Formats: sequence, structure tokens, C-alpha cells
Amino acid sequence: MNVFHLSPQGRDTAPGSSQRPWATLAGARDQLRRLRAAGKVIGPATVQVHTGRYALTETVAFTPLDSLTHYTAAPRAQPVFDGGEILTGWKVGQRNGRTEWTLDLPDVAAARWYFRSLFVDGRRAPRARLPKFAPDEQAARHVFHIGEIQHPENGDLFAGSDTFKPRPGDVQDWASLADAEFVLLHYWIEERLPRPLLNPRTGWLRFARRSAFNLYEAFAAAYGNRALARYYIDNLFEALTDPGEWYLNRETGRLYYLPRPGETPENTTITAPRIQTFVRASGQFFNDSIAACDAHATAHVHGLEFTGLTFRHADWYSPLAPGQQFHPAYGQEWPLGGSAQAAHAVPGAVILRAARHCAVRDCTIEHAGLYGLEFDEGCRDCAAVGNHLHDLGAGGIRGGGTDYDGHLDGRTGHLTITDNSIHHIGRVFHQGVGVFLGHAFDCNVAHNHIHHSCYTGISTGWTWGFRETPSRNNRIEHNLIHDIGAGILSDMGGIYTLGVQPGTVVRGNHLHHIWSQDYGGWGIYLDEGTAHLLIEHNLVHDTKDAPFNIHFARDNVVRYNIFARGQNALSSVSRVEPGQFSASYYHNIVVGPSRRLFCGGYKGSIGHGALVSNANCFWSPGGQVPDSGNPRSQTPGVPTRITWTAWRKAGHDSLSLVADPRLTEGKKTWRLDKRSPALKLGFVPHDWSHCGPRPKALRT
Repeated sequence: MNVFHLSPQGRDTAPGSSQRPWATLAGARDQLRRLRAAGKVIGPATVQVHTGRYALTETVAFTPLDSLTHYTAAPRAQPVFDGGEILTGWKVGQRNGRTEWTLDLPDVAAARWYFRSLFVDGRRAPRARLPKFAPDEQAARHVFHIGEIQHPENGDLFAGSDTFKPRPGDVQDWASLADAEFVLLHYWIEERLPRPLLNPRTGWLRFARRSAFNLYEAFAAAYGNRALARYYIDNLFEALTDPGEWYLNRETGRLYYLPRPGETPENTTITAPRIQTFVRASGQFFNDSIAACDAHATAHVHGLEFTGLTFRHADWYSPLAPGQQFHPAYGQEWPLGGSAQAAHAVPGAVILRAARHCAVRDCTIEHAGLYGLEFDEGCRDCAAVGNHLHDLGAGGIRGGGTDYDGHLDGRTGHLTITDNSIHHIGRVFHQGVGVFLGHAFDCNVAHNHIHHSCYTGISTGWTWGFRETPSRNNRIEHNLIHDIGAGILSDMGGIYTLGVQPGTVVRGNHLHHIWSQDYGGWGIYLDEGTAHLLIEHNLVHDTKDAPFNIHFARDNVVRYNIFARGQNALSSVSRVEPGQFSASYYHNIVVGPSRRLFCGGYKGSIGHGALVSNANCFWSPGGQVPDSGNPRSQTPGVPTRITWTAWRKAGHDSLSLVADPRLTEGKKTWRLDKRSPALKLGFVPHDWSHCGPRPKALRT
């Protein structure tokens, strides 16, 4: 068996033995390549990584030459691959009556280094910003609102702009304004508009990027909101006022930090990242070069695994979203301020591409600025199991490959994403998703614990409407998802699906406390053309909008779920098309209080058969279920209020009951009394105490 060793006390020119180990991850990679080329290593190899800090000053790239290699923590070892540099040599002074630390960084002044993140004693320190926004429930309200836009009559979603006027007094012509970023919060995205230019005579601002969406807060026609978008100003020196904040002057190279009470340069560790991506493992696709080759002869990375390692401290940047849009006012292409959904343009801090049978197990990815882990194009039979991902700029784990218009070799599927703990994500890119599957098939996303995000917990599918897609046969099971949204963005869900996905199952998940900014704090959310899904045995409760929502969909099955305490509704359909069967809705327990039982959206009537509902048990405190209705439908003649009696006369829920289901709520699961009337209606109980990560011995 080929076993080698890695230690911070080693040397890369050593033989890699336990007594004479290698020193760096890149050095171990290079030595194994040399040994394999010389025929001294044949077959799999294991590199045991011993306790210590391994500094990463550049991304470590792996290729097919590095296949069949397992980098694993040595027994009881705690190795850390650190992409940051510990900063020392601070000068202590005063500014405006506050203690201020400063440090001059020559590499920054010489344009050899610039960082957007700073970590102080294991926490992400906020850049100086105005107002004092933070991605959590308490500080999310600290925002400005746009005062005026150029073309208010244009409500098209993609009518983005590079110009707006702030409200009087919110923005000044500060000396550091040109290096600040305005972060828009609207719809379901955030957008970063850099290099602002203020016209002091007119008060209008112009930016180097345009927004992807119009500058309204949300859909005016659908939800009655004509407010303009919220925003905050990031990286503004004049906003450096509160302890814990920092600012880096890229021209002078001077770093400023305002210490918190009790912090001194001697007892405080401050780290600045040198890299953005820790590891990139990529096979070679047929179209990655101009060399003549067989179109199907993709050289994959295979059998590359990482186990028990920690990857810490990495930065972020603002990637250009693909598919730039034509700017009608100036007749040219303009880069967009952000992704159109799910931070899809943001890559991972650990990336696998064109990989087979590769895995990341029991690793920690923390204090990073992008997605944590990415399975990119052409990944098959890969796994992310038992990892801890937290304090991330975007989401936790993303996977996806080409659609039906792309090459077959770029398809991604058969991913195992289980037993991961993913939390405190979306710290920079607030639309990051806990687990985000774009075009992916036959994936198992199970037993993950996802919490404290600004957007959706799990998202699968990436095609709008009823077009056929590669997304199919995905299993979203036994996940624990809670404290999602924080009131920052709209149009989101604990579990979100998009497009046709035959064979996909959403089963046995526990979702609760999901809160949006404006509309759309839903539990399970079937969006744009979701079709052929089975939604069963889910416990969903305490949501801003409905625990279960459909935008428009067809041929889905919704059964054996408990939907409880949605503030605005208990189930809803946003767009009801005549004659379109969205879902069968049988054998569920639906519990208030709520404003509405079933709620329609902006088109059609909830009473016109989008949900074929029957054999359900409905209950609300006091025994009176709320009315259903269509409070915002744009379709003429539909009722805004539908009583329970009128609902049943229209042919719905003829076998259903309004009765106390005799539920006992617990912290981990809700239990049903054996005398519950729901059992007589066909409800099948489920135990949700097993949601979330399992002990290693119980993982399958």
C-alpha cells in the first residue's frame, strides 16, 4: 500500500515517509506525479496529513495525473490549510475619539494584493458600511431606499439600470466614494454596483455595472409593491465608526481597524486572505483546447478524495454573470451587478470539474468568500459527506452541469450530498443557497442541517417553464432546514424546485422559521413549471407565507405532509392556468392559525382546480378554519374571499374534515395521537427526529 505523510515540519524534497514527510499540499501532489511517472507508485496512494497549519498562497490545482489519491487527516490529527496571512505590526492611535489600529501593507500599495475580507479571532469582521447592515434578522433593516429612478414606467423585470438617485441626505460626495460598492437588495437577489460616480449638481449616481433587474423592490403587478429597492454602501472609509469594522485603502495600502472592547494587538489574531479558491481539481474536456482529439475522450480526475481536512480563510470577488444584457440607452454591452438567481455566477472555494468518484468527507470549509464546495460540469458519482461548512460568502454546496443544449460530457449527476452541516451562509452574496443543484440528475441530498441563511435552503432545477431538462430522479430527503431568509430577500423557500424534474422526491424533511423581506417566505416552493414531483412526509411550519406554495406547475403529488402556521396562508398557488392540473393534494394535515387556508396569486382563482384537494385534515385554534381567496388576482371576476362552505360546494375536499388532528409538538418531531381523525383519512405518520446529520456509523 502506498502511504505517504505530510507535516508542516517536513520538506518537499523528502521521501514523504513518516520520519521524513513532505511539507505542502502542492509539494505532495508534485512528488506523487514524479513517483508515478517513474513507475515507483502504481495504483492508489494515501497521504496522511498531520496536525498543523499549512499556508496556502495560491490555489492548489489537481489534474487527471493526480487521480487515485486520498488526502486524509492522520489519526487524531487536526490539519488546517490556511489561505490567510496573519497580520502583525499594528500601530495604535486615535480617530474621532476612538481607538484605531493601522497597518501599512506594501503589497497592497504596489497593487500586488487586495483583499475584501478580514477575520478577527475567528469571526468575519464587517467592512465599513453605511447604514450598518448585517445579514441577520436584527441588522437587515439597516438599509437605505432608492429615491428616484430614470424610467419608472418600465416595470419589465430585466429593465436594469446603472443609474439612480438616492434620497436626500443619504449619499454625499465622500472622498472614498469611488472605491465603495452599492449593494442592492430586491426581488430574490442582491447586486453589487461598483465605482459610483455622484453628480453633485443633480444628485444622480452612476455605476460601472448595471443591475440585472429593474430597481423596484418586488413585482408591482403581482404583489402591489411599488417601493424602490433597498441598498447599503459597502467599503466606505467615512463609515468607519463602530468597533469591529475595518477599511483598506487600496492606493496607500493602509489598513484601518477599530478594535472591540478588550482587544489589543497582543491578544488579537487578525487574518487577511491571500487566495479565493483553496483547491481546484479539473479533468480535461474535449473543448478545453484546440488540440485534435476524440470528442468523447474526456480525461477525468477520478478517485481523488479529501477527508478530515480544514480549509480556512479565503476571499471573494464579484464575478461577471454570464449572458450580459444589451443596454438600450448606450448601445453597448454592460456587465451585470449580480446573478439572476441563487448566486449562480459565484464559484466554489473547493472546485471539482470533470471528476469521477471523487469525494470530500468530514472536512471543514470556513471563513471563505464564495460557495464552499462546487461540483461543476462533468462530475459523476462524487460525494460530499459529513462536512461542516460555515461563514461562507455565498452558499454551501453547489452542483450542476450542461443542459440539453450542451455536450453530454458536461452533464453532472449521481452526486451524494449527505450529513453536512451548513450554516451562516450568504454573508456576502446573500442569494447563496445551502445546497444548490442546477442541471443535475440522480442526486441524493439527504440528512443535511441547513440554517441561518439569507435565501433558500435547498434548490434543485434550472430551467424555467415546461421544457425538458437533465434534472430528474433527485432525492431530497430527511433534511433539517430552519431560520432561512432573515427578512433580507423575497421569493424564496426552504426547499425550492424549478422546472420539469420527473422522478424527483421531496420526502421526510423538517422545515421551519422561513422569513422573507416582502413576499415569498415559503416552506416548500414549486416554481416555474415544476412537474412530476412527489412531495410527501414533510413537516413544514412557521413561515411568513404558505408552508406549501406553487407558482405554476403540473402533475405533482402532495401527500402525508403537515403544513402549519403560515402567516399569510397555509397553501397557495400563484398562477392558476385554466385546465392546468398543478398537483393532487391528498392526506395532508393542515393547521393554523393563518390568514387564509388556500390562497391564489396574481392570475386565476385558487378555486378553479389547480389543486385537486381531498381527504385532508384541517384545523385552526377555535375550530374555525380561515377563508380561502384571491386577494391580488389580476384576473377579472375571481372572488377575493371563499368561505369553507363555498370551497366545498365548488367540489373541493368533499372527504376532508375540520377536526383537531391531536398533534403533540416536540423539538425534533411532531407526533400524532393514535386516535387522530387524520389517520382515518389516510394520513401516514412519519418520525422527523432523524432529520439532519447522522452519526458516522449510521451513514449509508
